[in-house]
Amino acid sequence: MTAPLPMRVGLIVDHPKRDLPGATMLAHRLAVMGAQTVLVPLYDQAVDVPLLGLDALIVNFARPVNLELVRGYTKQGVPVFVLDTEGGILAENGANAPTVLAGYIRESGFAELLSGYFFWGTQLHKAFVSGSGMQPERLHVTGCPRFDYAGPQWRELLKFPQHGHVLVNMNFTLVNPLFSSSPEEERAAVLAAGWAPNYIDTLLREMKDAFDGMLAAVETLASSLPSQAFVVRPHPFENPEIYRARFSKFANVTVAGAGSVLNAIRPARCVLHLNCGTSVESVMLGRLPVSVEYLNTPHLAGHSTLPSKISFKANSPEALLDAVQRADEIEKSFDFPGLYEQFIEPWFYLNDGKAAERVAHVVIAAIRDQPRRNPSLAASLASSRASSRPAQRAQAIVANLVGSRAASRMRAWTEPVRRGKRLDPVQVGGDIAALAGLTGLAAPSIAAARHPITGLALASVEVSPR
Repeated sequence: MTAPLPMRVGLIVDHPKRDLPGATMLAHRLAVMGAQTVLVPLYDQAVDVPLLGLDALIVNFARPVNLELVRGYTKQGVPVFVLDTEGGILAENGANAPTVLAGYIRESGFAELLSGYFFWGTQLHKAFVSGSGMQPERLHVTGCPRFDYAGPQWRELLKFPQHGHVLVNMNFTLVNPLFSSSPEEERAAVLAAGWAPNYIDTLLREMKDAFDGMLAAVETLASSLPSQAFVVRPHPFENPEIYRARFSKFANVTVAGAGSVLNAIRPARCVLHLNCGTSVESVMLGRLPVSVEYLNTPHLAGHSTLPSKISFKANSPEALLDAVQRADEIEKSFDFPGLYEQFIEPWFYLNDGKAAERVAHVVIAAIRDQPRRNPSLAASLASSRASSRPAQRAQAIVANLVGSRAASRMRAWTEPVRRGKRLDPVQVGGDIAALAGLTGLAAPSIAAARHPITGLALASVEVSPR
């Protein structure tokens, strides 16, 4: 008798540098539970998802930009869950305040489309219970799998070529964007997300001043402490070239943005930042977060309130220099457990390395008894939309004719921004093998997903249990 096919779960991966570690953590956990995961690149999802015969799909957000796609997926009969890639560092007011996010889910129609929503912490969950219109049993507090690597059982996987460095985490995407041609284009995108023009204009102006101040601060530190190594890490959505040009004259400054930020934090002496969410990961890993507070403003701090609250504050350039020099001493008396419990846990849940396990259990339970979905060539050719544009239909036809992996490679030549968002099966395999090696279990098998009719390689990557 033929063995039943494993359950097949799709997982949209937005930006591999930031999101792939969490995606592989979840794929590994699903494989342990006997399910197959298909990692789907963000830009290729409309073509690939209908071809994959999924039992469930986990998307990376619920926003206006993917509402039509989610409608298309649910029309195909695929249960859709949300595991947001941005969910812990939220504003108290504005377009990404918890009550506003919950209200959008209710008013947009997402509430009727989604089979489940996973939350990083209890605060956003509470807002959704009261204001999203979704049934409470579909709202799950799990934590985010990408932070599982900070859990004690996974930390030894965090490798980095340097040790004892001062990590400077930059967070200036609005004024130094990588995926937009200019700050003006970035402004338009933020306005489209629902922020008020005056709010954004003030934010941009003050962020530009803070950006200039942060560049100057690193120069001063590097000059004052020539024997101390500094690693400047651009945000994944930032253009790194300005940092390379600005700090090229300093032998003790390295600009490095590859891999997960957790890898760079674990062996660092301390982490310098301004309103950056990586202060959370610093506390998770017991590394001193230092806020360059003298560059902060009430408006900037109000846009992201948590990082300053959980950091050692340097209120002057002199205090910053002193904090770097005395980082080891300050760290010994820094209240990591107390700050985590008071400020971080409500937004990020438990630092126990088990978020992926919690997500996997919910998804498996939800789809266990549901019938398998067949691939749909028609939906793929329509780009998963009820009314796709001519350009979208043309791109879908090409992707189906040559395989979406080849089509994605071709588009990356004309749109370089896409290169950083493609998935490499070799990298996925290496990450999965490392997880399996630590648990002592057989590593899942890795392969490019295949077109159900032509057999051509798709942009998506399959992670299958042995």
